[in-house]
Amino acid sequence: MAITRRKFIIGGSVVAVAAGAGILTPMLTREGRFVPGKPRVGFVEGTPGALPQQSDVVVIGAGILGVMTAINLAERGLSVVIVEKGNIAGEQSSRFYGQAITYKMTDETFLLHHLGKHRWRDMNAKVGVDTTYRTQGRVEVPLDEEDLVHVRQWMDERHKNVGSDIPFKTRMIEGSELNQRLRGAKSDWKIAGFEEDSGSFDAEVTAFVMAEYAKKIGIKIYTNCAARGLETQAGVISDVVTEKGAIKTSQVVVAGGVWSRLFMQNLGVDVPTLPAYQSQQLISAAPNAPGGNVALPGNIYFREQADGTYATSPRVIVAPVVKESFTYGYKYLPLLALPDFPVHISLNEQLINSFTQETSWKLDEVSPFEKNRDMTALPDLPELNSSLEKLKTEFPAFKDSKLIDQWSGAMAIAPDENPIISEVKEYPGLVINTATGWGMTESPVSSEMTADILLGKEPIINPKAFSLYRF
Repeated sequence: MAITRRKFIIGGSVVAVAAGAGILTPMLTREGRFVPGKPRVGFVEGTPGALPQQSDVVVIGAGILGVMTAINLAERGLSVVIVEKGNIAGEQSSRFYGQAITYKMTDETFLLHHLGKHRWRDMNAKVGVDTTYRTQGRVEVPLDEEDLVHVRQWMDERHKNVGSDIPFKTRMIEGSELNQRLRGAKSDWKIAGFEEDSGSFDAEVTAFVMAEYAKKIGIKIYTNCAARGLETQAGVISDVVTEKGAIKTSQVVVAGGVWSRLFMQNLGVDVPTLPAYQSQQLISAAPNAPGGNVALPGNIYFREQADGTYATSPRVIVAPVVKESFTYGYKYLPLLALPDFPVHISLNEQLINSFTQETSWKLDEVSPFEKNRDMTALPDLPELNSSLEKLKTEFPAFKDSKLIDQWSGAMAIAPDENPIISEVKEYPGLVINTATGWGMTESPVSSEMTADILLGKEPIINPKAFSLYRF
């Protein structure tokens, strides 16, 4: 996308105003850099040998969205090949916070998550292995009276119209029930929303379990095999060209996470997203601490893992300033105004890199994906350390918990925060499934929708809200 003088002025003004308005905390030293990494814990080998000459469908990206979409297509009887520039689940998919929730979500996004929780509840039986998914009630204390009113209205609306025959199981709790859910808290919390059927999974396990299942049912996954682009004949997709050769196909799914925009740019298709990073950490078990999943005012979040350890994550987004911040950053202002969506701006070399990043290349040339195999964002250590201290102050049961790991997950977010699950009109036979910070939660349903769109069937959820052309 060319940067016109007008767009640059508008975008630059938005960045400057937001940075000084108190909505954002600009910090030149704030981490927000994209650096080489690796899968956070697990590892799954790719398929050995040469690429097949052809496949019914080629999926680009072996993160959770790509793997789940491939599974859905293979279960419909299609041959499916996944090509991945790095390792399976090497980036965001092994770094999700791992909660499946619908709290305060509306319309199609609510339904995407509501159905997703239901699909995940059946997943262990389907794959014959423990995915770590479990129903785990979640408590969230409202930020203030205004938030409490909003939550009550949201619950009333959802009770009246769930949009599914799966019951809605979120309600207000107080008194002894709330005290038990928040046992040991120093503050005297009075009321909270309780999502009884919320789910939880340990992403560093779940992504790899599903990849192994994909291989078991015949899906071939080629790692360190970047897709460079597509070839067409008479306006129809004919091949996916990779660094290791071409695969003949007429049906393609792009599920490249933060790299989807760059891949599509080389095809002349704009995917409007901006990068966003969220830091997390893992601490050791605390026997007397509350179980389940908890969110409290003051940026205190924690979730018990399957092995008794706890994942914690301040709900703070680090947004690196990049070239696109000056072209359509203004479209994100409604998100920045949300009281529970604090954003820290990061000014670092990623801004320079975004201006120097090649956005077009020939299919016989080395692509940017071959230069960036497994990439991850550096964690925001000051925010993580601060949130951990707040957690230990509020719940003394955590005072002896030891830090095990700290990391950051990289996302590409659309201006309305909805995912993009859409046909690409410029390339019949191409569907994109990307732009989400909730890929683990959404993947059973978004993959089904992706497969339906690709095969010309009516999706279970109206895809209009997720269309690439909604902007």
